[in-house]
Amino acid sequence: MSRISTSPLIAAMRFALPGLFLMIGLLPLSNASQPNLPPRGNYTSVAAAANGGFWVQRMTPTVVVEFGTLTVDGAPQYDTVNEPGSIAAIPGTDKYWVVTMRGRIFDRGGAPYLCGGYLSSCSGFRSNERHIVAAAASPNGDGLWAVDNEGAVWTAGNVVSYGDVMHDSNQTPTGIAATPSGRGYYIVMNDGGVHGRGDAVLFGSTGGNRPGGHDLVGIALSYDILGQVNGYWLAGSDGGVHSFGAATFLGSTGGGPGRGAVSNIVTQRDGRSYAYVYADGRVEKSREAPPFVIQSVTTGKLIDVPEQSTAPHVQLGQAMANGSASQKWELIEHENTGTFKVVNVHSGLCMDLEHGAPGGRVIQYPCKDDAYPTNQLWVPVKNEFNAIELYTLEQPDYRLSGNPEEHGGGLMVASDNPSGARGWVLTPAL
Repeated sequence: MSRISTSPLIAAMRFALPGLFLMIGLLPLSNASQPNLPPRGNYTSVAAAANGGFWVQRMTPTVVVEFGTLTVDGAPQYDTVNEPGSIAAIPGTDKYWVVTMRGRIFDRGGAPYLCGGYLSSCSGFRSNERHIVAAAASPNGDGLWAVDNEGAVWTAGNVVSYGDVMHDSNQTPTGIAATPSGRGYYIVMNDGGVHGRGDAVLFGSTGGNRPGGHDLVGIALSYDILGQVNGYWLAGSDGGVHSFGAATFLGSTGGGPGRGAVSNIVTQRDGRSYAYVYADGRVEKSREAPPFVIQSVTTGKLIDVPEQSTAPHVQLGQAMANGSASQKWELIEHENTGTFKVVNVHSGLCMDLEHGAPGGRVIQYPCKDDAYPTNQLWVPVKNEFNAIELYTLEQPDYRLSGNPEEHGGGLMVASDNPSGARGWVLTPAL
């Protein structure tokens, strides 16, 4: 962990600005946020590293103010930033910026050097009038957005503003999260209002009502298998987590005694779960995201291992939902390539394309560790029926397809597409 420093300047600012609002870090599938916690204010933010660890920019609301950059769960360690700020991590990398309350920009891990290190140099930010409360990195790493306490959005690098929230609410922003395209972002307010700008699709909010009277302190985006936003989580300062859209609720602190205030929430590396950070810099993870069931849009049946077999070479088939683990699948992304191993929860074996002529049987087989197990790496694409099609790198012109009952009902890969028979819907197996 990095050393934490104490600054008389920050201590003085705490007493001079008692109403300051907390800033948030961002994630990569990333995000950022922070709250108003009277009487002192709290600025601890968190961001997710590519290896599953976290960076925390800590500022404790104690009598002696402590601040600095912490590393958690093996995230790469760089020089600490000895100012309160919001961490904006570039998705899928070990690079981030810290944007301080006063608008300084610190680059770490090879992130581009922006604006000469000062947000005022490229956006006209006036640190004597306002303070930054949250920042979000562009998904391709060429710049960032920062939102201030009055709702203005400032840019750095090769990004453009898609609008602010200065006239949409009398509340204070606590987080900003970029969409995967980089052509929009979400801004959450301390009363739980969520505003979408650019191509950000809204999935609801708390309706401007603070749950239990607690400020909302951050937003973390949930993603589907194609990497598109399908919902989000909002965190309250008491540790309550509120799910919207298809984001699955995976637990919270429940406002437990002695836990302390939660100051930020962030999407984990899998894009389907989250973690939150306390004011003192402790990071706590949600439960793991549930596995999927894979349902045919044509037959309504689920991909299944016949008789719950754990033997290799067994051809996969389709069956009516029965709740068995043999119908549940983990999708494990291969080296951030957008390809996935599809692993059966019951057998632990991978969905595999049996070698042979074009087309062929789909079986379960021990998962391979070689660099490019092409017949076990499945690529998801969306079809005209708004369902998912799957193909392997080995046979990109053929799609996963279920045979009709009269042909045994087993899974094959095929080149034709009768009435969307190749389409699948992936649903969390709750």
